[in-house]
Amino acid sequence: MELTVIPVEGTPPVERIHVISVTIRTFKGRRNVQAHLFRLPDGAATSQGLDSLRAVPGLVGAPLDPSAPGADDLTGPEAETDALRTVLEAFTEAERDAVVNYLSQRYADRLTCIIACPLQLPIPRGVVPFSALPEGKTMGVIRFDEVPRYPLPFAIRGFYDLAQHEPLVHEQE
Repeated sequence: MELTVIPVEGTPPVERIHVISVTIRTFKGRRNVQAHLFRLPDGAATSQGLDSLRAVPGLVGAPLDPSAPGADDLTGPEAETDALRTVLEAFTEAERDAVVNYLSQRYADRLTCIIACPLQLPIPRGVVPFSALPEGKTMGVIRFDEVPRYPLPFAIRGFYDLAQHEPLVHEQE
């Protein structure tokens, strides 16, 4: 299993700056499925966290494509809140290390890769937190925290989209 941990350069403006993704060897009939991990904050922590993040300058930036249809709708407080919620889903350095250690030990035979890196700031308006994405036929969430003997004191989930990955057996035309 390949492990890549990219450190933060300089002093980050927030403690929750680390993001993690994993590549699962085989998952739900697909190979090399990438899952983006996120921390699942509780309701009270989310409200307090959003209030403190609003005071940090430069966390939220312009939409990725300001000329795209609907980009004008991304100027309101909802778009800023969604962007800030993505920061709340990121990990602290200690949480990142705990998650990487847990995954490396528990899922070493199932994962081909773990990548942890700093969140790129500013978060563009229009970015939606992983916890807000709907589950469906090809998109879903792995609930690591619901696995028996889960040892971490915080919940982690992993968002995946099977449509982005090749099937184990190619479908006949």
